Amino acid sequence: MDARRAEGIAEGELAPEALSAGERALETLVRKSVQAPATLIPDDLRPVLEAFGTVGTLELVIVLGAFHFINRVADLVDIPSDVPLIQRRWRRLRTLGVRLQALGMRLAVDLRSRPVDVDAAALLAGIEAVRGAPLPAGYASLRHAPNAAASLHAMMRVVPSLDPAMLAHVTRVVAEALPANQAEATGFHPRPPDPLDALAFVGTRYVVRVTDDMVDAVRRRYAMSDPELTDLFYAIAVRNTTERLDRLLRAPLPAPS
Repeated sequence: MDARRAEGIAEGELAPEALSAGERALETLVRKSVQAPATLIPDDLRPVLEAFGTVGTLELVIVLGAFHFINRVADLVDIPSDVPLIQRRWRRLRTLGVRLQALGMRLAVDLRSRPVDVDAAALLAGIEAVRGAPLPAGYASLRHAPNAAASLHAMMRVVPSLDPAMLAHVTRVVAEALPANQAEATGFHPRPPDPLDALAFVGTRYVVRVTDDMVDAVRRRYAMSDPELTDLFYAIAVRNTTERLDRLLRAPLPAPS
């Protein structure tokens, strides 16, 4: 896709009628995953399925989940972009920074999709074992998209190393904090009094608002080391991913044509 067109979609500057069916389907799904993820349902995938087919849709869904994971980790750890211009509030400078970074990635990273020789069914069984419960029915379709199954497995394989009590705690808070509408995803709301709950709450609704003071409060209250805080960030990020995927893949998807 042309960079200017992608930017126009991301900034909301293109009218719906100016988008192709596939672009419109993706734009709608991505925005809902940010603004109202608690209301995601399998039927939200119908326009994406019509535009990209079952395998394409599964790959896109896993990429969507991966970005909710990656961006959360970056914001929780406070990893800035390597291009300082991206940090600026001025639109034109931000646009220039984003395009420079995109150009660098295009020249340095080969992002072409390639088939992988993996046992997708075994990977799904591994994910199920890690989670300790049956996967929602739609995950079974990932057997037809081994690239997507491998990506998800890579994200989930760290979970067994996390403290079970901490993970259970984060799982509950993330599920309760997941926004159901735009106001919940962008407004201002009372935070839980417990610092860990507050961090998971803000890290779920609007992670960009996480501050060093919030992290330090968790460190003091729970005497967490840097590695333990890193595990906490990972747990918040991975649960935000799986909460979205579980809703979208709750029901079986059509077999690939």
